Amino acid sequence: MPVSKEQVLATAALARLDLTRAGGADLDRLAAQLEAIVGYMDILNQIDTSGVEPLYSPLRHTAPPRPDTAVKTRSAEEILANAPRRQGRFFAVPPVL
Repeated sequence: MPVSKEQVLATAALARLDLTRAGGADLDRLAAQLEAIVGYMDILNQIDTSGVEPLYSPLRHTAPPRPDTAVKTRSAEEILANAPRRQGRFFAVPPVL
């Protein structure tokens, strides 16, 4: 299925991409790439997938849940030891306006 420059611009607008400054060669290249993608999807649509269950994850096993417990690994003093500037128990940073 051939893809026109207008279709590329319409698709870009749906994706909130501004291609108005793109040159003709860029739009031609994007149209060719989009046409290749659509062609590949057409090939995939020809595959018989009847009887194939949907795959929600490539992994067939589930991760065992871990306990949700808080663990204190470092003290505030250890964390602030290499801070360039500090103010009490906090990092001192320049104000953001």
